[in-house]
Order: sequence, then structure tokens, then C-alpha cells
Amino acid sequence: MQVKEYETKTTNPKTKEPPSVSHPPTREQLNSMTTDELVRMLLSPELALPANAPVRQQIIIILQEREGNAFVERLLGGKTSSGK
Repeated sequence: MQVKEYETKTTNPKTKEPPSVSHPPTREQLNSMTTDELVRMLLSPELALPANAPVRQQIIIILQEREGNAFVERLLGGKTSSGK
């Protein structure tokens, strides 16, 4: 019996697959996460995908509520208006 190539490959724990878009974290799960966990999640490349925009938006709202708008703007690299 010949073993198929895909059956012999194991996933590398350091390069996990991105979280499934079909099962995004709920608002309650996001609220239970620490600020550091939310920041790591927000800055992850997987969350930058357009399909993950609703989750990204929820994380931004939670961080704004916890830490304020200035904190989130610094994270996202936004520039504040100087009124000029």
C-alpha cells in the first residue's frame, strides 16, 4: 500500500495555520483576552486579510474602550491631525 504524500506531512507548530474564518472569536471571547493578547492578534498578518475585517474591527473597539484612541492610533501607525 502506497502512502500519500499529504498523509505523511505534519504541521509545524511554529507556523500554525491561520485561524479559521468560519469560526471567528466571539465578542465574549475577545473581551476575556488580555490587552497584550489583543494587540498581538491585531498585529498578526492573518488578521490583515479582508475576510477577517469584522474581527479586526471588534478588537479595535475593545482596545479603544480599554486603552483609548491614542493607544490604538499608535498601534496602527495612524497620524493624529495637528489642526493645520
